[in-house]
Amino acid sequence: MFYSDVDENSFVDDNSQNVSVRLYETEWTYLFNITNIDELRVTAIKAKLRTSRFRSVCWRLLLEILPPDSSEWLMAIEKYRSLYETIKSTHYNDPHTQDSGPDDPLSQDEDSIWKQYFKDIELKKIIEQDVIRTSPEVEYFGTKKIRNIMIDILFCYSREHPDLSYRQGMHEILAPLLFVLHCDHQALLHVLEQSSSDVSDLIQKILDPAFLEADAYSLFNIIMEIMKDYYNINDFIVSAQKPTKHVKTTSSTCDSEVVQKLSKIRDTMLTKHDPELYGHLLDLDISFTTFGLRWLRLLFGGEFLLIDLLVLWDAIFATSPQDFALVNHIFVAMLVLIRIQLLKSDNTDCLHYLMRYPHVDVMTVIEYALHMFDPKIYILPSVINSLKHDKSDNIKSNITEHHVERPKLISYVQRPNRNAADDLLELCRIKLTQYHSILDPAVPIHNKEARQALTGMLELCGMLSSRQGIIEMGKDVVRSTTTPIETLLTPETPEGGPLLPPPASAITMKVFRKTENSTDSQIQGAPIKNPLKQMKR
Repeated sequence: MFYSDVDENSFVDDNSQNVSVRLYETEWTYLFNITNIDELRVTAIKAKLRTSRFRSVCWRLLLEILPPDSSEWLMAIEKYRSLYETIKSTHYNDPHTQDSGPDDPLSQDEDSIWKQYFKDIELKKIIEQDVIRTSPEVEYFGTKKIRNIMIDILFCYSREHPDLSYRQGMHEILAPLLFVLHCDHQALLHVLEQSSSDVSDLIQKILDPAFLEADAYSLFNIIMEIMKDYYNINDFIVSAQKPTKHVKTTSSTCDSEVVQKLSKIRDTMLTKHDPELYGHLLDLDISFTTFGLRWLRLLFGGEFLLIDLLVLWDAIFATSPQDFALVNHIFVAMLVLIRIQLLKSDNTDCLHYLMRYPHVDVMTVIEYALHMFDPKIYILPSVINSLKHDKSDNIKSNITEHHVERPKLISYVQRPNRNAADDLLELCRIKLTQYHSILDPAVPIHNKEARQALTGMLELCGMLSSRQGIIEMGKDVVRSTTTPIETLLTPETPEGGPLLPPPASAITMKVFRKTENSTDSQIQGAPIKNPLKQMKR
């Protein structure tokens, strides 16, 4: 998408190394040679930064760390880097290396540098306990260098903000920032290996890997300035009496900003956009603080895969950089997208869904959140209408008669350690499942070849599963019943539950192998004609 203006044939006399450099520079020009930052906001909202090699620069521009005028970028970024070095040198005072005068290690004086030194050691130990648990499946966060950088950043932030200090969960906000910066640095280093003389000096200074820690701190600091109310230490349930028959419990009130925000999301936003779901959750006495604190404090980092989380953050930073107002709408969108599962569930199962949020299409979440944020600009996703026009009366009657049928087709396991390949396989599987759920109702039963193509999509879904014991390539095996299957919950399959590939024993697998000793390129079992053309007839 970034290279549409580049004709690679024009570089035929150059080597491929120069082409890589030119493409790299072209993406930079595409993103930042703009007359209005709103153009970049649109690019971010439409998920066009998913594969960008300058995402960290985009975030700094969207969050106003960098000014709109690129000629002022170097001055601004040098100011932030210098500020961090000052902060770090101020708070990293070791009494062993300086003359403490009459002060001594046993002093209890509030101004004692020894007393502060021991308090700092304890603070860093608390931070380290969380840092070592950061994304254990990602090797990058397991290195000693990155762990030390995270500890230093979180320690400096805590000392600079003693009223808030360090709170559990802050490391989960910092980790994606470091990862995005690291990816941009690696892309730059790769291009520099091709031809360092052709990369502009501005790019090299903005993305200098030597300033990873300082640049991450500037991003983290500005984000936490907006999110600091989420980390208020007084987190109790608000219990205002509401003029509705659904409210049944009361508890002590509290002025915590994050609890007030959760109350607003529930009582103002959810009741407006989905009153049925609002009433159901209140009937079950589902406390939004139980799951909502984590959703907000981690900025949904615990509910989405990293590749989807970064797209979600793109939209948040681009839409409402001053107050992250889109977060409230994302919260509601996430609830509505699993409304069918929630409406069919009792208290225990609802909490299960909310504490272990199932996989959904992140773009649908963003599109619905944007529609609620500004319905005049952003259209309502079609899947939302289908969700809300489901047979909700039948669902509610089953619940009130206490004949709740718990979902049978899905069981949850703790999210396994994943790598980039697993994430890609999972993304492909999710997309194929969604495409199947859209096409399946539209394809008539008598169109055998089209139905066969749909069956092939399900076979692929099974093969793309990153868990063992589902379907083996080229074999007819029975699905393992001992392996829990974590499946996508899609709005398009509300009645039957989440869509699963058929048991392997029911699949011939001929679509995926050729006849032995055959020179024919045609794969057996695959449609000979285009089934979509037949449907048009």
